[in-house]
Amino acid sequence: MWTCPKCKREFLKNNQSHSCVLYPLENHFKGKEEIAKPLFAELVNSIEKNIGSLKIESLPCCIHLVSSYTFSGVWAFKDKIRIDFRLNNKISDPRVFKEERMSKNRYLYYLDIKDKDDIDEKLIAWLNESYYLNQI
Repeated sequence: MWTCPKCKREFLKNNQSHSCVLYPLENHFKGKEEIAKPLFAELVNSIEKNIGSLKIESLPCCIHLVSSYTFSGVWAFKDKIRIDFRLNNKISDPRVFKEERMSKNRYLYYLDIKDKDDIDEKLIAWLNESYYLNQI
């Protein structure tokens, strides 16, 4: 692991390109406290309970969920949170509204969480796979 001397964030690659600008986590939830903030708390709790510990890195663009690398990004909206996660396999699920092929064997998926019931076993399984992806 390489630690940036300026922002103290850790990365797998030496001199990893990144932004050193950190952003207060609470700023992501201003005006979004009623739905987005509790959904984010539920998501983090579910990951910690079912997968493992994580670091939360709040950046101006989004919130990174980090295991040994950033395995998910989160965006807060007034009525939901949006997440992304990476997998080494193609999945098909109606909740996934966007998919990007990052490389021959790597896909990036986006989905919205509008209710705590959306944080189900299937989502946790995908996040588990993403959490450990760089350890495979």
